[in-house]
Amino acid sequence: MLSSDQIRQTFLDFFRQRDHRVVPSSSLVPAGDPTLLFTNAGMNQFKDVFLGREKRDYLRAASSQKCVRAGGKHNDLEQVGRTTRHHTFFEMLGNFSFGDYFKAQAIPWAWELITSPATGYGIPADKLYVTVFREDDEADEIWRSNVGVPKDRIFRMDEKDNFWAMGDTGPCGPCSEIHYDMGPEASDLGHADCKFPCDCGRYVELWNLVFMQFNRDESGAMTPLPRPSIDTGAGLERLAAVLQGKLSNFDTDLFRPLIDEAALLAKVEYGANHETDVSLRIIADHARASTFLISDGVLPSNEGSGYVLRKILRRALRHGRMSGIEGTFLYKIAGHVADRMQQAYPELLDAVRVVSAVIRHEEERYETTLSLALKHLNSEIKIAASQAVSKTGVNVDLWERADGTLQLRSGPPVAIPGNAAFQLYDTFGLSLDLLEDEGSWRGFSVDRTGFEAAMTQQRERARASWKGAEKKAASPDYLRLAEAHKTEFLGYTENETRDSRILALMVKGAPVNEAAPGTEVEIILDRTPFYAEAGGQIGDTGYFTEPGSPRHVAEVSNTYRPVTGITAHKAVARETVRVGDLVTARVDAERREQIKRNHTATHLLHAALRKVLGTHVKQAGSLVAPDHLRFDFTHYASVDRQDL
Repeated sequence: MLSSDQIRQTFLDFFRQRDHRVVPSSSLVPAGDPTLLFTNAGMNQFKDVFLGREKRDYLRAASSQKCVRAGGKHNDLEQVGRTTRHHTFFEMLGNFSFGDYFKAQAIPWAWELITSPATGYGIPADKLYVTVFREDDEADEIWRSNVGVPKDRIFRMDEKDNFWAMGDTGPCGPCSEIHYDMGPEASDLGHADCKFPCDCGRYVELWNLVFMQFNRDESGAMTPLPRPSIDTGAGLERLAAVLQGKLSNFDTDLFRPLIDEAALLAKVEYGANHETDVSLRIIADHARASTFLISDGVLPSNEGSGYVLRKILRRALRHGRMSGIEGTFLYKIAGHVADRMQQAYPELLDAVRVVSAVIRHEEERYETTLSLALKHLNSEIKIAASQAVSKTGVNVDLWERADGTLQLRSGPPVAIPGNAAFQLYDTFGLSLDLLEDEGSWRGFSVDRTGFEAAMTQQRERARASWKGAEKKAASPDYLRLAEAHKTEFLGYTENETRDSRILALMVKGAPVNEAAPGTEVEIILDRTPFYAEAGGQIGDTGYFTEPGSPRHVAEVSNTYRPVTGITAHKAVARETVRVGDLVTARVDAERREQIKRNHTATHLLHAALRKVLGTHVKQAGSLVAPDHLRFDFTHYASVDRQDL
């Protein structure tokens, strides 16, 4: 029986021997691709190559790519643990051709690797079925004539199943898939003798070959690509199930040791109780996803990828509690993930200290909140159940589980109102996803429309408050000035500019044509060496003089941008200054040098923090002044004295 490490290595070695560059997995956080929250397919790191935006020094590649599907369009989160083959984290084995080989080589190679006992996995051919796109005569012919697959084992499918597209427009092409017959015992519907392509769960897709050969335009018309390409994918977890003789991915060596560890912590036996088994599978899956996400620099937060990570962590913690585990536990299982996956991903061992610390901190942080939230949820369930009884006249059977949570076993439908659900989210951190997950096994639903309406109202209140502050801060006179003029910044190379012209003067927020000596005034020039406060660095100070004279006409105490494109110098007039005057603008050079040193120090500090605390540390704000600096950064806990 092949281990998952051997299955992965066999795949990579097979294509290395066929002149493919074996490329390391890219990060789970896609670089420079705003369309993706997480890497979710093997081709993601080659996207620009396929689109012709990037060229590499090889035309063939193979990889085992880390993938996460737990947010956005590709989201398998709700199915995890309840089916045999859904995961948040998985590995996609793939081989790729960038305008090099095409169907005539890709198809036979796939079949050889799957079926050959000598060079591949040795899966019996009589357990396999092939699908092709309904119009792809070429692929059909290669399968029959070149590979020797019987005609009655090849099935033509529609666009829904066997046609791939990168988007509504752009590269696209037909697919061809290899499916494996798991046997009637794998049927989710209890089919004893169904035939392929029945979708009852008996027949599992093992391999998908994408033939990228067309470009589709806005009208839907497709033209052949000048250099057709290959993009394939084979899920490691599914291959492991087949090659290790398991009906479920969760029974393979990728998951079972983690499930057994969770069962040991819960003091239960895996396989004895359906709902507990679901929880144990969720814990194992989510421990893998959390470990890899944190290792790739994602930290729990309330937005973006960090929000999805927090949701995964909290879902695992909730199921740990449901299965009987007390106290913090997930960080321990994360250590087993790193140990189990170190052969393919040795960087996990380097990151395991940070990964465990992040998870443990999140566990401790959430434990008290979760207890309060579940108590409050129990109260809302009782209220909603009472209202359902009043409305229908039918009694509700409420059962209190061993962990103190309430479950509805019979009675009329019970729904948590949207406002109540939003309060649980806003006050206790129970996300809508987690609430709906609770409801799926505890027998209640959530008024999603009402929840989203409450969320929208809160956002509108916050937006109105922000816009009000923004309007108050932006003077209409400055907005009009910005439409007609711009201040040119010369401070990168100069500390002094001669013959700068005064474009405008502002006194107490109103425009004036001149300012008398002793007046506090904001002076706007057509060009300036003064750095305006931005990005945490405070503005420059200095003075203005008459052209060709050392006499000060104004002392500058700060510099800022009231609106984009305009630089305002806060000053006190020493002589009468007028719109249209020419001045020499001189920055306090010694003060600027002090600011520059502290600016450099923030970068040194950032590097030191990443070296001492871990590469997950990211800048979250700063203040750079002449006499001190402040540096804000993301970290999962307060920094202890030794690290400081």
